[in-house]
Amino acid sequence: MLLTIPYAVVSSKAIIKLSEATLSVPKNIKTMKLYPEAKRIFRELDNLGVQENESIDVQSLFAFDQLHYHGIQSVQACINTLNIKRGDKLLEIGSGWGGPSRYIAHMVGANVEALELQKDYHDVGFSLTERCGLSDRVTHVCTDFLTYENKNNHFNNIVSWLALYHIPNRQKSCLRIFELLKPGGKVFIEDLTVFDQNANINWDLLKNDLFANSLISIDDYKSHFENAGFKIDVCQDMTIDWSKFTRDRYSNFLERKNEFIDLHGKDLFDQMKYFYMKIVEYFNVKAIGGLRLICSK
Repeated sequence: MLLTIPYAVVSSKAIIKLSEATLSVPKNIKTMKLYPEAKRIFRELDNLGVQENESIDVQSLFAFDQLHYHGIQSVQACINTLNIKRGDKLLEIGSGWGGPSRYIAHMVGANVEALELQKDYHDVGFSLTERCGLSDRVTHVCTDFLTYENKNNHFNNIVSWLALYHIPNRQKSCLRIFELLKPGGKVFIEDLTVFDQNANINWDLLKNDLFANSLISIDDYKSHFENAGFKIDVCQDMTIDWSKFTRDRYSNFLERKNEFIDLHGKDLFDQMKYFYMKIVEYFNVKAIGGLRLICSK
């Protein structure tokens, strides 16, 4: 029997006690309408005059290969804050098309392992990295982070944008991050959180719309990392900023309706419109918020 309590609003202490088998969680990340078609980025490139299998100037990708809020501005903030430098070994959890990994590798010469669960996004990311000539610095790995094993390659830094809340078993994921990080290493995370668990919203729908398997409050987020052994350096509430960002993104998307449909078709437009609209709604009713978390081992 499945629990009727929305997993998204259960406290962190309760999450630890509940087994995944008893939880009513989404089974497929494709329930999240941000991810219906990984290859759409190739049409964006074609629209720029870059043909299939041609080499790509990595900088031409920066405008649309980032799936998180504020794009390369956020990734550059990560580079500056963590003082990432040439030769550092990084792990990105939930790399999508690999945009942040390529940006970091290109800008500072770090070696990045880009971990992505969705095979279609992994395949596209691998192709883009190869065509940008960055395969010597970015390694793409398609796997579930909870089963990911890399015992001999501890990382200087671990980074993640809008991905950890997808992963069930928050306790295990935090411990795995701690194990994979070198002593003195740092973690940079931006992620969605629960803002008000009493918000007037259909939590089961939210859970499916966002593929939310461990959506928790900022306080619980900090506690999980502290319990895993981390020192919290920065915990910044991003809710107001991201709420405005998502409103602006939705407005801009609607303004580009005809252009988008001409390039990608109406079906994809409708799916992404739904997702962008629902994110705005969930921020507006204060169901969700966001954080930037920086911590040290």
